Amino acid sequence: MNTKTSKYEVRLNQEGFFQLYPLPSDEELEKFYKTFFSTEHQGQQIMDASKEVQNQKSEKEFLAIQHHDILSVLQENSPKRKLLEIGCGFGSFLESCQNEGFEALGIDPAPEALENAKRNNLNVIQGNIENLNNASLGKFDSIVMLDVLEHLRNPLSVLENIREKFLKEKGILVVRTPNEFNPFQVIANREYNLNQWWINAPMHINYFTVSHLVKLIEKAGFKVFLKESTFPLEMFILMGDQYVGNQDIGKTDHERRILFEKNMKKHNNDFKRKIFQNFAELEIGREITVYAVKN
Repeated sequence: MNTKTSKYEVRLNQEGFFQLYPLPSDEELEKFYKTFFSTEHQGQQIMDASKEVQNQKSEKEFLAIQHHDILSVLQENSPKRKLLEIGCGFGSFLESCQNEGFEALGIDPAPEALENAKRNNLNVIQGNIENLNNASLGKFDSIVMLDVLEHLRNPLSVLENIREKFLKEKGILVVRTPNEFNPFQVIANREYNLNQWWINAPMHINYFTVSHLVKLIEKAGFKVFLKESTFPLEMFILMGDQYVGNQDIGKTDHERRILFEKNMKKHNNDFKRKIFQNFAELEIGREITVYAVKN
């Protein structure tokens, strides 16, 4: 399957997931991100806006629900609590780790994000995610990557490097990515001619379905023991809420999603998780979270 987008095509690569072709070079990506943050002022606006969203009460509660679900799996399957988050950003997940008693370290290439994390007294360092080689970090009981793999030029080598150098025997890997080319997206795209709106080149280099992500993680030397999706936002489009390109509708639908998760967490979170695990089996849901043990 080939999909043309600007100067790139999206192809099913030899590792079995969708990827931009030609693959952006390091120099192209560096130029893109410099343009994306074209001035110090614009960059600060973007950073502040992102922090503002994460600090909104409803959004913080929503993130806390998701983080608690991840940490509960780690508590059940890896009682030791030395954790590394790769791509920690502003540190919202690290805050949840701290609140739930984990010894957590975060690593990220973005100094602006790390400054924010340090102001919140979180343990973070700057590092190149695609070429981690700091042996002084030691090995961890669990490693978490949330919304990172879609940005990397060679995700397989990154996962293999993590497995060999930074994860203890029987350690747990948690990976979350957007669930792209999922059935609801494909149907909505056909119905409304939305030009595969989920393709975001070159910011997102890789595009995973549930089965694609599982296959990649297993190829890197892990055994997957759990997979979950999140609420299938694209379902709103199929019900007539065409939010693509419409921020107001998108915001309303996101708030409905948050309310659903909050109500389910309040009254029966175990049932909510069973729903999301069944979503993953059907390959639907906005994001995918895969849990795997070092094989």
